[in-house]
Amino acid sequence: MPAAHKTATVIEPRRTILVFQGGGALGAYQAGVFEALAESGRQPDWVVGTSIGAINGALIAGNRPEHRLPRLREFWRRMSTGHGGLDHWEAAFGAGMRNLATLTFGVPGFFAPRRFPSFAFSGAATPAEASFYSVEPLVETLTELVDFDYLANSPIRLSVGAVDVESARLVYFDSRQEALQVAHVLASGALPPAFPPVEIAGRYYWDGGIYSNTSLDWILHDQPRDHSLCLFPTLWPQQDQVPRAMGDVLRREKEIQFASRADTIIEMEREMHRMRHAINLLARALAEHERESPLIPLACMGCGSVFHVIHLQTPRLPGEDHTKDIEFGPERVRQRWAAGLADAGRALAAKPWMIEVPPSEGVVVHDFSVSAGEGSR
Repeated sequence: MPAAHKTATVIEPRRTILVFQGGGALGAYQAGVFEALAESGRQPDWVVGTSIGAINGALIAGNRPEHRLPRLREFWRRMSTGHGGLDHWEAAFGAGMRNLATLTFGVPGFFAPRRFPSFAFSGAATPAEASFYSVEPLVETLTELVDFDYLANSPIRLSVGAVDVESARLVYFDSRQEALQVAHVLASGALPPAFPPVEIAGRYYWDGGIYSNTSLDWILHDQPRDHSLCLFPTLWPQQDQVPRAMGDVLRREKEIQFASRADTIIEMEREMHRMRHAINLLARALAEHERESPLIPLACMGCGSVFHVIHLQTPRLPGEDHTKDIEFGPERVRQRWAAGLADAGRALAAKPWMIEVPPSEGVVVHDFSVSAGEGSR
């Protein structure tokens, strides 16, 4: 049967990709997703992350298989230990008390407040001091928990997104192209004005999430393309009711800002992949009848790869507000980790990538973002 007339077939993935957004404390959900993936017998071939997603990605790609989950657990244990003596106050006054302490004192092992932010009055001595907090504690944590020598030759590729402060260009530091170090991970998570820009090769970088918090386009434009399973756990809900209280307004504004138009990106990439598949099918059909056609070289613009994207969504927890991305309390971390483990486990057990895919489709989205939303579109 001519290639152009093939019917729908099952396209099994040949590689597994984790796409991790930024979202601070919400990133515990990503850790649960990785645990579910490991329990399924799979290991990622590639992690693309921004901000906390870059940190989780470094902990995964930068450790041997037997150390990956323990190092993730240790990182999140340190993040949730917080400041002693707060549990009683949190029980009485809610998570707001712990969040206030985080803003005031920082998070041990992550960031600490600067005593006197010089830029507030006369400008910082260097760009690296223009922030409310220092991330030196995170440097120590990452140096201890990530094996950067191993990362340089890790079987897991790592890409971390950051934005060039001067040019406003989004860049990805990629372990396939260079040896990633602590600075590259810090740059991806340098969210202003809380954290300072990070200098790399004479350029300064901020958190990639302020430009785009979704890295699907980086994956879908990569060469060479291959049949892939992409786990895409989003941390910021796209759907919600119209806010009626100021706290809900602030929360919803941040959710919209960092959701980064994931649906729009996916739909644009689906259309581009359909075009690539059409070129691929037409080129094959043309080659069967006119092998010397000058149009044959255009086949390089085509593509036959299929990306199965499993969309997951961290749940909304009771009492969340606009500070939920700094909710590093142990119970919140436990709840989000458990949700990621359960949601990804359910999706992986369903094996939605085993459905038949028409030859014209290159990106298939399987929506597991809510229990009622199982299925493909």
